[in-house]
Parts: sequence; structure tokens; C-alpha cells
Amino acid sequence: MTQQEPRRVIQVPWHIYRHYPADFLAGRAAARGFIGWEVETRGLDLNKTALVLMHLPDAGLTPDTEWGPDCPRPDLLGTVEWVPRTVDMIENGLPALVKSARAAGLQVVHVHTRKEYQTGPCWERSVAEAGDPPTEDIDKIDDGGLLDAHRKDVFQLAARPEGSPEHTWAMPEVLMPQGDDLIAGETWRLHRLMKRHGINHLIYCGWALNWCLWFSSGGMCDMNRHGYLCSAVRGGCVAIENKESADTEANLEYAFWKTAVMFGYVFDLEELRDALQAAVG
Repeated sequence: MTQQEPRRVIQVPWHIYRHYPADFLAGRAAARGFIGWEVETRGLDLNKTALVLMHLPDAGLTPDTEWGPDCPRPDLLGTVEWVPRTVDMIENGLPALVKSARAAGLQVVHVHTRKEYQTGPCWERSVAEAGDPPTEDIDKIDDGGLLDAHRKDVFQLAARPEGSPEHTWAMPEVLMPQGDDLIAGETWRLHRLMKRHGINHLIYCGWALNWCLWFSSGGMCDMNRHGYLCSAVRGGCVAIENKESADTEANLEYAFWKTAVMFGYVFDLEELRDALQAAVG
């Protein structure tokens, strides 16, 4: 994008959480008085917005990671509970949105560190535009093994079975970098690319909203500190659920609320897709 490009604005519903007013008569349950979710149709400036696809996993999309107890590579399923939801998002939700974004000229950005993303014209252009990395702050304490012990307490990750097949990356082509897409694995690179392109609003899709999309490099916490409005797409994000939230996906709903009050707004996938398609005509 250049400074001479005309402003391109589409009308799309913005989902806003009105975190007020408190009901003082309700005591400890004062949040009952909050207005809660409301929707307003507003302009979305495509020149200043990017659709961010972050940490899309291909677990469950290949024969070696087939969902179920007989999976040949259970080690690639990680904590496993999220796989059916990410597969549905990747196969049925995101492709039409990403196609519409590209057709409308909305900048698509991939935040990923896998080697499959670190190749090709999009990667080479992103590296050239972002420049050399800053000096890394690597000062860390010796935790005495506490972090490793905590991970072992929380996650019992499966070991790779002997003789199991090698994994071949299998993300659908439409969700891989192409055309004018940009790629960044780290906060510094994403910030430099977005600043260079005049973008100040990042709309995130991916896995997991209440984990990587908030806390990993290039996620909302880091980018919000750099001054970016960070929003999320309902239908384009999966959360990590626990035993208590599994049946209702309550963690995902909590994550949309937290995103809407801490970082930005929430957009509905179909509403955003339709608005982008209307812009193309």
C-alpha cells in the first residue's frame, strides 16, 4: 500500500461488549447490570486493516494425524482435545473468508514459525521489507527445573511410536501464503511489516484464541503494546477447552469477551466475508 492509494471502506457489523454499568444493588454480582454484547455497523478501512492467520495447525488433516485413539502419530496431536474444532475451522470456515479478503485487497498476514512458511516469494518479500532483527534480550534466570516440572504435571504428551510415518505438512493451499500475503513469526517482524504498510488494526483468526493468539510472539498482548487494535473473528478462532468447559466451549466465549474488552472487537466470519464479497461486487 502507498500513501496515494484511495481510502477503501466497507460496512460491516462490529460486535462490541459494553462492560458497563455496574449494578451496585447486586453487590458481588454487580456485573449483572452490564449491557453486554451489542452490534453496530461501522466502516472498516481496508487500507489500515490486516487479516491475521496465526498458528493454523494441520493436526487431524492427514492420515498420520487422524483423530482418534488409533492415530499413528499421537505425538502430533498434542493435547488432542482441540483437533476436531480446528479441522472444522480450517476446512469449512476460513477458506471462503481468506479468498474474499484477498479478492477485496485486504492484507493477509501469516504468523507462523514452521519451515513451510519460511520459503517462497511471500517470505522473501517479508524478510526484505522487515530488515534485520533487533538485538535479542536473552537474559533468563535458572529456574532449577521448575518450568519443566510444571509442564510434566500439566501435560502428558504422547511419545512418537517407533516406526511411525513421517509427517508431511498438509494445510489447504488457500490458507498458505500466496499473492501479496506477508509472513511473520515474531513480534518485531510483524510490527515492522504492519507499520510499513500503514496498518493499525489486526483481525486475528487461528488457534488458540485464549493461548497463542493472546500470548505468543506476534499475538495480541505484544501487538497491543505496540499500539495496534487487535480483534478476533467468531467462527475463525478456536480456544483451548478444559474438562469443565468442554460441553459448552465456555472458554471460547470467555476468550471473545476478554478480547472485546482488552484488545479490540469481534467480527462474525460470515458477516465479514459477505461484506468483503460485496466490496468486490
